[in-house]
Amino acid sequence: MKKLSEESKEKLLYIIIIMLTVILLSRLLYLQVLKGDSYLEQSKYNSVRMEDLQPIRGKILDRNGVVLAENIPSYDLEIVLEDLQDKDRELTFLSSIIEMEKQDIENIIEKANLPIYAHIKIKGELTEKEVIQIKEHSFELPGITVSTTSKRYYPFKNIAAPIIGFIGPPTKEDLEKDSFYGPNFIIGKQGIEAEYEKFLRGEKGKEVVQVDASGRIRDVLDSMPSEPGNDIYLTIDIILQEELETIIGDRKGVAIAIDPNNGEILAMVSHPSFDPNLFVSGISQQALDKLYAENAFINRAVQGQYPPGSAFKPITLISALNEGIITTKSVIYCENSIVVGNRRFRDWIYPSAFGYQNPVQGLANSSDVFFYTIGLKTGVEKITKYAKLFGLGDKTWVDLPTENTGLVPTTQWKQENIGENWYPGDTANLSIGQGYLLVTPLQMAIMYSGIAKNGIEYMPHFFLKAISQEGSIVEEFTNSIMREININSEILDTVRDGMEALAKQSDMKILSAYGGDVCAKTGTAEVGETEVNHWLIAFAPREEPEIVGLLFFEHSDFPSSHSLAPLMSDLLKKFFSIKSK
Repeated sequence: MKKLSEESKEKLLYIIIIMLTVILLSRLLYLQVLKGDSYLEQSKYNSVRMEDLQPIRGKILDRNGVVLAENIPSYDLEIVLEDLQDKDRELTFLSSIIEMEKQDIENIIEKANLPIYAHIKIKGELTEKEVIQIKEHSFELPGITVSTTSKRYYPFKNIAAPIIGFIGPPTKEDLEKDSFYGPNFIIGKQGIEAEYEKFLRGEKGKEVVQVDASGRIRDVLDSMPSEPGNDIYLTIDIILQEELETIIGDRKGVAIAIDPNNGEILAMVSHPSFDPNLFVSGISQQALDKLYAENAFINRAVQGQYPPGSAFKPITLISALNEGIITTKSVIYCENSIVVGNRRFRDWIYPSAFGYQNPVQGLANSSDVFFYTIGLKTGVEKITKYAKLFGLGDKTWVDLPTENTGLVPTTQWKQENIGENWYPGDTANLSIGQGYLLVTPLQMAIMYSGIAKNGIEYMPHFFLKAISQEGSIVEEFTNSIMREININSEILDTVRDGMEALAKQSDMKILSAYGGDVCAKTGTAEVGETEVNHWLIAFAPREEPEIVGLLFFEHSDFPSSHSLAPLMSDLLKKFFSIKSK
């Protein structure tokens, strides 16, 4: 075979190169021109994303099934910019329907700063009339749609709001702490909504979506539906709750009704309050500032800390009797004042005096001199010991997110916090519930439950049970004794004798209008130079008590704590009226 010349070899190499080039160019032409559109379309779908689906939140109901918090449909107006055909005309027409300036609509769109394919929310909670008009003119408003969403609704508004709480968007801290939440989710912010968040929130769903390079969802590939939250039943009776709200009215104060036999809180009012619906759609800064100025977000029943005044005197009496300082038969002569150190402590009846008083009379008349005398003999250590035995100075562990402990001062506390020694005058003040002593109203309601029930105090609570959407019980509260205080029954009988004697005084006997006997104790606590707080705590009936009621008014405008008797009578009458039905 004849060998190729060098020239022939070069020609053959050129032919091969030309052929390969033609093949490559042909393939490139095929990919870019003939199949280009197909591959371009496929290239758009270059990402698969997992989306979270927020579940429907469970309802909150009272003990009888009355709905206190639920979810209702809400209509939102949305705009998709890329679907608008004549933006200027459509926005002008839309502004006339929803009574919003065109410029305001454009400002919302600009502030949203979203892609042209995104749904931009322009207005929430459209009225029925607005929804109908937009749908009737849908052909004239391409790119403008109404979407149906669900929103939290509190039908009783500010009634029981400090108990129920409210919802809102999760904070950055919420998102970091719990992977359950997405930026568009809602979370309980206060009260029962926060305390039982994990029961109420349900289980989130998942959606697998295909998105293009711009983030636009092109297809839903797979989905797992969310599971709605559980419904929560509370101990409160909304009818009794409304009665207590009326009793407090527009005054700053607290009202509590609790069952001493199991710790169920039947009603609790803290005023000023707020309407939790304001936080669902967004509250104005002006309205928010007003609520903050009123301290409306403080639940005074568990966060407010106040001197109890004479409402503390049963503790002083119990400590003196149980420690053997006096007996149930002791009689003390009470002048109109007593000198302690270099200071004169007057009785509240000054310049009059009560004279000879036994424990029952001393408590019924709330004689300051009687309690100064027995308190000084008993001493700060023993008085504070019994205060703590009845739960003062500690949380009640009620099922709300925030609670304060109050303060039972000791000699050590004063030295560490005030930098002074404890003086006899401090003990005199403590004996009548003044000085450094601070309590929450719920602590006092629990303390009197212990007196009513021979030293047994139950865990206070709002939670009754959680029910799934299928109707099964997910969890149910089991009543539990929080503390059993070992006090001689004769001593507690003496305290109850004194309280019953007070309830039978001429200006207090209205308390029995419900049809039975009552044990009651009033309290007036000085705050500042001229202001006073008023207390009235009662339980009924005396034997086998069914209710402990508490009324507290901050910076009270009542003439005296005895003036609260008609209001407490209304509370007791409403409770027993409900119970009889």
